[in-house]
Amino acid sequence: MKTIVKIRVALNKDIPALCRLLEELTKIVDFPYVVSEKNCRKMFYRMKKSKGVYKNLVAVVDNTVAGFLSLVVYKTLLLKGGTALINELVVSREYRRKGIGTLLIKKACMLARESGMDEIEVGTECKNRAAQSFDKKNGFSEEYVLLGKFL
Repeated sequence: MKTIVKIRVALNKDIPALCRLLEELTKIVDFPYVVSEKNCRKMFYRMKKSKGVYKNLVAVVDNTVAGFLSLVVYKTLLLKGGTALINELVVSREYRRKGIGTLLIKKACMLARESGMDEIEVGTECKNRAAQSFDKKNGFSEEYVLLGKFL
């Protein structure tokens, strides 16, 4: 039986599920911080206030939030339209390998185009080879090196 997946904008009621997904993500990437629902809720509200900058999507299967993608769109002086950045992407372990991540990326690309962006980028940790392979299968290539530093 084929899995029916609905991609939609994340809602306030999704925050507990988003926290669970982000906890899964932190275990994969050795993230040094603890995910708290209080902080997720606070950041989610801040993101909603910055209309047009953040686009948070969820993938829903049988009324269960199975995946999450957060997209940031921003302007640069170099590009005519700007850049979209997938800054968080996670699919729950039990829903992986069902095309959900690919559907989230396709929706993010569509939203980026609709927002007039020139490009879309995705970053992941150097050690996360599975994510890098997944991203390459979804059309991303190694064009840049993104360096990061925790503050």
